[in-house]
Amino acid sequence: MANPKPIGIELKFGLIIGLVIIATAVVGTFAKWKEFYDLFVPNGTLLNWRFVFLILSIAVLVVWFVMNYFWQQEYNRHEITKKDRDNLNDALKISENERLTDVITGIPNSRSLEKDIDEFFARNRPSKKMQFIFIDLKNFRKVNSKFGFNKTNDLLRAIAQTIYKRMRRNEDMYKYSVNDNHDKESFYRVYPGGDEFAFIIEGDQADAIGFSNRLIGQFQEISKKTINILGENINLSFHCAVVEIDPRDSFNDIFRKAEDCYKISKEGKSEFTICWHPNTQELILSKDPKKKADYERARSLFEVMTIVDKDYE
Repeated sequence: MANPKPIGIELKFGLIIGLVIIATAVVGTFAKWKEFYDLFVPNGTLLNWRFVFLILSIAVLVVWFVMNYFWQQEYNRHEITKKDRDNLNDALKISENERLTDVITGIPNSRSLEKDIDEFFARNRPSKKMQFIFIDLKNFRKVNSKFGFNKTNDLLRAIAQTIYKRMRRNEDMYKYSVNDNHDKESFYRVYPGGDEFAFIIEGDQADAIGFSNRLIGQFQEISKKTINILGENINLSFHCAVVEIDPRDSFNDIFRKAEDCYKISKEGKSEFTICWHPNTQELILSKDPKKKADYERARSLFEVMTIVDKDYE
């Protein structure tokens, strides 16, 4: 239920109405003084119901106007406070959105990924399997050196937006970065201008590999547009790691597993390389013709690297 509002009367109109009422009352009182006096003070007696009613009516009217004035002042202050609060909430939402959005590509960043993983798996035990995919653009450092950061940032934006706009409802995409110092820092440390992307896919490993197969087609499509962005045609390719997410895993656990696959995939020499874990899933899912087709297509599109099974418990 909405809060009642005070009766608002513009000041100039209120003064005019008040003056007219007072003037009319004064003129009427003096013009009909004897009748007025006899009506409210018969025989000089003040303690009668008419006089008491007159005094109470005047008092109520005065109190009402005074209270309505203060009520209006308080209501106005409340409205100003409400607008300030709403503006502050909007500013906080914008700030939070900017904090969780990559400034170059305009898609969710690694902070958003960490937040989503921690919040989702802390509150849910999903009935469906979830897959984590990490891709690293191949030889992109040479592209940066040759064309400069401004043009390559435009290229990264084009790549991100092309893929992001075609994501399905059960797929999420994030801009990620790799730290230069792999020996001292984990590979998922953030730094500006990176050329890595992460994805979370709902489904089994075959769904994730099918998604990776789709990415190749999109990269081949974007490669044809590089002349408009860089002024020269280049073939874009990537290394890919696929890891099934254990709901018990933390953000760091997921990336620790993904890092193993990522490093193995980088050892490949082909244009597109992929490594998935666990490898045993291929044998299990190969009994399903539709699932088997994803693996067979992946082996025709990627150089498939093998990772030795590890105990991550």
